[in-house]
Amino acid sequence: MSDSAPPPATEVLTPEDCWKYLQSSYIGRLALTSGAAPEIFPVNIVTVGRSIVFRTAPGTKLRALLTGAPVALEADGLNAYSTEVWSVVLKGTPGPFTGNPADLQAGPDREPWQGGLKEHLVQITPLEVSGRRFAVSPRTRWWPPLDFSADWMD
Repeated sequence: MSDSAPPPATEVLTPEDCWKYLQSSYIGRLALTSGAAPEIFPVNIVTVGRSIVFRTAPGTKLRALLTGAPVALEADGLNAYSTEVWSVVLKGTPGPFTGNPADLQAGPDREPWQGGLKEHLVQITPLEVSGRRFAVSPRTRWWPPLDFSADWMD
């Protein structure tokens, strides 16, 4: 029998809460398929209505996006006290941004991490949005790691 408290409950976010978190975020991880391989890219994001928009340059990411195959984008964060975390996943279809460029005015906290010319605007039209929020567990609840090597045998 264990004296430790049960882990905190995970709260499933409503779509409205998911969009509030996405609106507060400016970095996401874009997951897509390039050829037969999965790829993940950090992107600077902005919400426009109920979609995500980001800039990109020519290359692997843009070539994969031009296929129109579904993508996923994850953004996450934590509260000011580092006691609660959230994660939102948006799944959708990429395409060129056709909205008003004035909707993309970036504030000072929306500067891209990597410089360079990124002249292609991509919009992800969502098919599904989901999210979770939960309290941060003390490190003693999850460290040291357990040995899961036996699970990979067989």
